[in-house]
Amino acid sequence: MARRKGDGSTGRKKNQTHNSRREDVKNQRLLVMIACEGKKSERFYFEEFFKQLKTAQVISKISCVIAPHDHTNPSGVLDDLLNFTTSTGATYEDYEHKWIVIDRDEERTGGGGHTIEDFNSAIERTRDKDVKVAWSNPSFEIWYLLHFQFRDTGIHRDEVITKLNECIGNKYCKNDRTMFASLKPKMDLAIRNAKRLLKNAENLNLSPADTNPGTAVVDLVENLLQTE
Repeated sequence: MARRKGDGSTGRKKNQTHNSRREDVKNQRLLVMIACEGKKSERFYFEEFFKQLKTAQVISKISCVIAPHDHTNPSGVLDDLLNFTTSTGATYEDYEHKWIVIDRDEERTGGGGHTIEDFNSAIERTRDKDVKVAWSNPSFEIWYLLHFQFRDTGIHRDEVITKLNECIGNKYCKNDRTMFASLKPKMDLAIRNAKRLLKNAENLNLSPADTNPGTAVVDLVENLLQTE
């Protein structure tokens, strides 16, 4: 017998499709979902990292994903993560590890940056969401610089770029997708340097906002390396 219009068959079909997608998700390892503050540097670095893991067949296409970029302030980045749903119907809650990648990025006279209150609020809000924070102070590029040298005295984000230019021998560009590959041979040094800074901050009981220089990107990197 033909189904009458409005008998709910369309709704059931949609639900079946949604449930099928959810079953597909359950059959795969959903490892990491992240949201990034930067449109280029952070996103391109981790996209290339994920690409390497996929090429090595360590993870599937949906194992590691980056939420779409809608905000540039830490609290907004957290909202990007919490509100994102993948094409398979998965949310951040379905993933084993959930991260936001944010910078301290102090407010600047000519515009840009964000308040310390927003930075601290984002970190505080993650605690009851089971979300981890790959923060950097003053900027994500401090993670890059630690591949070349250890630095434990305060540094401005502009000086980080100047030092990085000197280390790589040319002008650093945020949209350079080769950074992950070019820095990977020095990753062990970066990990040691970053952990040393975090240990120093812990000994001094410093918050992320007061830890300059410092970066917890190392924790996210090691999280990904454990999949290899």
